[in-house]
Amino acid sequence: MSPIASGNKEKLYVIYDGQCNLCLASVAKLKELHSKADLHYVQIQQLEAEGQAQKLVPHIRSLKFEELYEKMHVADERGELFAGADGVVRILRTVKGLRWLSAFYRIPGMKRAANYIYRFIASRRYEWFGKTEQSCSINGCELPQSGGENNKHENETIL
Repeated sequence: MSPIASGNKEKLYVIYDGQCNLCLASVAKLKELHSKADLHYVQIQQLEAEGQAQKLVPHIRSLKFEELYEKMHVADERGELFAGADGVVRILRTVKGLRWLSAFYRIPGMKRAANYIYRFIASRRYEWFGKTEQSCSINGCELPQSGGENNKHENETIL
């Protein structure tokens, strides 16, 4: 029996880059919206630090950290993954007042266009929106580090 049919809220795990200012702002906005699903937010960095992906995201299949850093992933309770624009649409389907936007994804050509736009923005997210360690905080601002330090676990796999 599905969680919806049994009256329980569906659980979705949103796996995102916790150093990305755009990602952090998007998650903050999602937390304000009313979702029919029980959304759990997991930073990629938590998965790296803890090494316990199964505890944080039950039933997730083995993924390389490099794949996780390329785009946001949404996992359902069965471990099915929705990445990038698919993940955004999967969340939209649960948000009151925004579900209608997910219908556009079914229009021929829209999935390809949405994926292109998502990849275009995601590949430039640090350049356009910055990283948390580049942001100003109570302790002041830090200078940007040299390039290529976004993902120190390029070829490692979770699980």
